[in-house]
Amino acid sequence: MDAGTLVSFLPLLLLLLVGAFILARASRAASKAHVAIQATSEASVTDYQGPLAFFRRHYNGDYSLARSYWINTFLVSLFAPVLGMMLLPLLGDRLPARYGSTGFLSITVLGILAWLWAVAGTWASANKHAGRGGKAGWATAAKCMIVLGALRIAIDIASMMPTLKEHLDVAAGAQLGPGTQLEIRADGRSILLSGGINDGSAEQLDRALEAAPDITTVVLSSGGGWVREGKLLAEVIRRHRLNTYVEGYCASACTIAFLAGKERAADPGARIGFHASRSIGSGEQPTASVEFDELRRIYRDAGLPASFVREAIDTPNKTMWHPSHEVLLSAGVLTRKSMGGETAKLSTAVRSRAMLVAEFTKIPLFALLEARAPKDFDGIMDAAWGKMQQGATDAEVITAGRAQLAAALPRFLPLARDETLVAYQTLMQEQLEALRERDVSACVEMAFPSGRAMNVIGNLPAELTQREMALLATVLREADARRGMQADPRAVERVAQRAAEGMTQEQRLVFSDATVRASHPPAVACDAAIKFFAGLNAFPEAERGHALRVLYSAN
Repeated sequence: MDAGTLVSFLPLLLLLLVGAFILARASRAASKAHVAIQATSEASVTDYQGPLAFFRRHYNGDYSLARSYWINTFLVSLFAPVLGMMLLPLLGDRLPARYGSTGFLSITVLGILAWLWAVAGTWASANKHAGRGGKAGWATAAKCMIVLGALRIAIDIASMMPTLKEHLDVAAGAQLGPGTQLEIRADGRSILLSGGINDGSAEQLDRALEAAPDITTVVLSSGGGWVREGKLLAEVIRRHRLNTYVEGYCASACTIAFLAGKERAADPGARIGFHASRSIGSGEQPTASVEFDELRRIYRDAGLPASFVREAIDTPNKTMWHPSHEVLLSAGVLTRKSMGGETAKLSTAVRSRAMLVAEFTKIPLFALLEARAPKDFDGIMDAAWGKMQQGATDAEVITAGRAQLAAALPRFLPLARDETLVAYQTLMQEQLEALRERDVSACVEMAFPSGRAMNVIGNLPAELTQREMALLATVLREADARRGMQADPRAVERVAQRAAEGMTQEQRLVFSDATVRASHPPAVACDAAIKFFAGLNAFPEAERGHALRVLYSAN
């Protein structure tokens, strides 16, 4: 029973206290002349026998009005709230949500039935009050208080209807999210948990892990669910000493499971969301601090700083806070930066080479490549499919395919129009600068491809990736052999020297010599590449297209 529901009983209790005061005064003011009559009436109680004697006697109105109202009704009205405060927190923490909601509904119904029994007996006692020598006015006052209490109960029940309906739905088996799905990836080392964090999710994961002992990473993809189940998932992940990883989205109760990972990382485009929790039926915004305290304790036990926890808890349940990856790293939510593509998502989803071809040809660039350069297209498909058959990670698959694409492009770039070459060269500089901000290793891999498995594209802003695909498709459409030229080494050297004029001696060495480059920090190599590309893009507009064609013809 949440705090809002308990508070709703307070006006009723206030009414009962006022009524109790009135009836206590009535009892003390009763005439001594009525004592004998009341004694005679009380004597009839001897007719009540057995364990239910008290309940029958009260229901029939054979207790004094003061006792019926002050003791019996008042204590019974406290019964449901007190029982709820004692039992429901225990049920909610130890049992699935449906059992907690069943308990809530049972206690609510029991409380209402007990209250009806109590006021029925008090009403009957009020009817007999005058006959026992009491004043009719006090009996009328008692009935008025009962009517006021009944009105208040009716109002409370009406206001509780959304709460009762949500508890009824949950008791019937409703969950906060879609069904939990588990999928062991093709690499055999990762398992995807997607859908809701629902009752039984932790048990499902535990069974799957027992059957697949080579799993090292749980990939989480969930908008959340029950806090209790998030805690149970966290226990399973800790017990198996697993890493956690987010490819797309993990929020709310999903973050509890994520924080249990030995190592925690996320794809560059992934989002992790935090907000305050709420109890079933409490509405969008919780009304009791206990609903925050549990989540606050979980986050603090995970080692998150107080400022981060405060921001998460202060975010209303109806909204979501999505910290940047830099914030997540500094707070310890992420234990390391990821370049993305760490699991075999593609290898798991694509079951045949034909399916791979069908997926790739949905992209205009590859559809054009298949039509105009089928051998190059087949080379890309063979490289990617070969990795997929090995259960390779996405990064390994993308790197293999991109290497084949990079090998094919030099044949087409010199055949495109000058304007396209200029636009492509400008884009490459923008991409390197974007990767410099994200991760200098990705910048170096793009400028000086080594074949290292790295999801470079996944680290670029979507707008830059889309522009690259569109420009490369334009290159294929524009390719005209009449624009081709024989590379002149001296002309190539002149273009390269002119582009390098703004570079330092160290940058020139790092840019041109792989051995020197390997001995320098990645940031130096990245900056050298950006400087060279900037030098090319600084050529006068009238000369730039031809200079780029000369340079590309040398590859």
